[in-house]
Amino acid sequence: MSTTSQEQEIDLSQIGKSISKAFQNIINKFFDLLFFIQKKIIIVVLLFIFGLGLGFFLDKQPNYTSDIVVIPNFGSNEYLYNKVNLISLKLKEKDVAFFKAIGISNINDFNSIEIKPINGIYNFINSESQKENFEFIKLMAEDGDVEKIIKDDLTSKNYYLHNINIKTTRSYQKKDLVEPILNYLQQTKYFTKLGKVYQSNLIEKMAANKLLITQIDQILSNLTQNKTTGGVMISENSGLSELIQKKDGLTYENQMLSIHKLEYDKVIKDQTISLNQINTKGLNYKMKIILPFLFVALFLVGYWFSQVYKKQKQRIQS
Repeated sequence: MSTTSQEQEIDLSQIGKSISKAFQNIINKFFDLLFFIQKKIIIVVLLFIFGLGLGFFLDKQPNYTSDIVVIPNFGSNEYLYNKVNLISLKLKEKDVAFFKAIGISNINDFNSIEIKPINGIYNFINSESQKENFEFIKLMAEDGDVEKIIKDDLTSKNYYLHNINIKTTRSYQKKDLVEPILNYLQQTKYFTKLGKVYQSNLIEKMAANKLLITQIDQILSNLTQNKTTGGVMISENSGLSELIQKKDGLTYENQMLSIHKLEYDKVIKDQTISLNQINTKGLNYKMKIILPFLFVALFLVGYWFSQVYKKQKQRIQS
């Protein structure tokens, strides 16, 4: 027992010494760094001031972002993505002639354009094709992760809302950048003709619904007066409730059609436009904080590496 106890005491003593030695090494390294900085204080201060000045200069270069939330109508989702991707490609190619043709005279400060869906799985399932869309989601989810399916291009491109993000290095007026892009997105003969058919069908459907609602109102009026309609008495327990439900359904449908009527005036309907927001994401407007410390850190790492390199070189030569 005494031998085991002594061995445990020795082990604990060695562990304590190791911890104490490691802690002392950390303190030594810290003060080595502190004394080195004190020794090279002029270089460190100059690097810090240079980084600060460069950071302020870079932060003065503005970065703006503009967002256009759009609704692709008449099944034009794929068309919308292809058009925006084409603009992005032409921008990378610096195709000045293309942009002048669509009404944008200056692209020097036009950095990028991209489109992303605004997550709207609920609206996707509850759209006019809700049954087909819901079955589609169920079918795809059987063999995969629902989260991945929601973000999948095949699904997300068919969402109701989409965001076109534009990045520039100066503020643009709406007429100089956003309006030409929106006008360019409308330039499609097929979807323009299809839109007219949609609008015509919508007006006819609303008129038919209104007529049915009027007829249902007349039937309900007769029922409340305990009269027959066309020689047939409708039971209060069955026919009355069904008629009320039918009227509610037609009223709701006409409300939705009225909203669509407002949206169907364009192939790609702009819902909201946010212009020239200062972009503070990522490293934007943070360079005056990052660069001074980055330059000093690079100097210290570079000096440490040069010392290690010299020692390793001497080791190899010896």
